[in-house]
Parts: sequence; C-alpha cells; structure tokens
Amino acid sequence: MSKFSDLVGTSLSYFRIGLTGPRIKSNAGTIEAKNAVDSAFIGIKALIVQATGNAIELNANAAATGTDYKYSIARPGTGMAAAVTLTLPPNLGTAGQVIQTDGAGNLSYVAAGSTASCQTTDTTSIAFGSTSPVAMFTLPINAVVNNVRVIVDTAFNGAPSLSIGVTGTASKYMAATQMDLATIGVYEAYPGLAALGTTEAIIATYSAGAASAGAGRIEIDYSVPQ
Repeated sequence: MSKFSDLVGTSLSYFRIGLTGPRIKSNAGTIEAKNAVDSAFIGIKALIVQATGNAIELNANAAATGTDYKYSIARPGTGMAAAVTLTLPPNLGTAGQVIQTDGAGNLSYVAAGSTASCQTTDTTSIAFGSTSPVAMFTLPINAVVNNVRVIVDTAFNGAPSLSIGVTGTASKYMAATQMDLATIGVYEAYPGLAALGTTEAIIATYSAGAASAGAGRIEIDYSVPQ
C-alpha cells in the first residue's frame, strides 16, 4: 500500500521519483526537493526559473544567527515602468573597477570614473603677538587653492601686515594689500593658480608693526582634482 502511495503522491506528504530516487515533499506549504532519505536538499535544474514573488532568497533555510543569515535579491516594489533584464559581465573584472550599464541592461566592468575630491578648508589662527612665519599646513600634491580668507575678529592696532604664501614667495596666495587688519571684516582672494606636482608648505608671513591688540583667522579652501 505504501508503494502505491509513493507512486500517486496523495496519501503521503512526499512523492518519490523511482524506488530509491529523490523525493518532492511538502513542508508547511513549501515544496522541497530532498534526497531519498529526506536528510538533505538536492539541486533542481530547469531552463528558466520563474518566481512570481518579488525576491529570491539565498541560504533560505538559515537559522538567522551568527553568520548564518539569508541573502535576498529583490525587485523594487514601486517605480518600475517596464520589465528589466540585466545581463551580468562575462568575467570577474579587476580590483578597483566598477560595473556600468550600456543602457540596454548589459553590465560590464570599467575603470572608476574621474571625479574631483571634495573641497577641504584649513583654518589657522593669528594674533597680534604671533611669531612669523606662522606655519599653516602642507598643501597636497596637485592641489588647487580655490580661495583664501582672512577674517579679522578683533581689529589690530599699530601697523601690522600679513601675507599668505610659501617660503620665497610670501604673497603667492594673498598679498598684504588685499586685506585691512585694522578693520573687522572678511577679506578674500582667489589666486587662480595651476596645481603643482609637489606638496607646498603654506605659511603666513606676519609683521606686528608694534601691534598690541588684534586677532583673526586664515582660511584656505583647496581641492585635489583627479
């Protein structure tokens, strides 16, 4: 009687293919393909596998603890205007490459595109008693100085002067004539100089001019084009 039940697949919860072959079974409403003794899952081959739901789960039988988690690939629930087919690249690519599409769903590995780095701002404080030159920061290789700001928070007295540049070219990025240390305010310069293939040690050349009061900040905005 049991052999007949195996054959017709009605009385038992599984259907065995052949006398000792694999079994197709039901488990809480889910169809499973197991080996003959029901101890392990087996593979299923088909020309096309179609899922009517919105996700495919890898390691679906995971206990969801430690590293034993499921990995799901899902389609967006909204926003699609047509069917989408993605064809994966024919190789593994190389380190640092990214995947691009040709607009028709064909994916391939290409070198990452060139982008400019985010702008960086360096800030250096200066006061009436600062010792010249004031070391600011090291400009990276190929960096471009976009603009320089001198912010006078407390007006200087006396006759001080300040310039921003490098050793040997003290006013390379901002000259003393481009600011008024005796007046509270913000003074800006836009050097418009090309990037160098070396680093630069940026300094502020300061002369107190008998000043006994005054404080401010020097801000330099720069970026490194790639």
